[in-house]
Amino acid sequence: MMTQEEKDRFNEANKTVHSVETQWHYPIMTKYGFVADTKEGIGFVRGYDYHHSITGHKIRVCTGVNADYFTDRVHEVYPNYWANLEPHLKKITEKV
Repeated sequence: MMTQEEKDRFNEANKTVHSVETQWHYPIMTKYGFVADTKEGIGFVRGYDYHHSITGHKIRVCTGVNADYFTDRVHEVYPNYWANLEPHLKKITEKV
């Protein structure tokens, strides 16, 4: 059981703002022409939305405590692990 002080520190830490540019997926997504629609995420688990202006693809990447996965909202590729992100992006943008 957490003490009140521990709960307060936990809750304060969960308010931390994370810029999309500092996240592991940002350089991968931008490398394949995706633009971040979500500029900041807050807390231990965050979701960032991206779109591709040419192909129309929309991808959501979730990251944080036990949550490094992505969802392709166009191809209906649902939660997929982080290691598959770049190969998936390469495949869906190869004709761009």
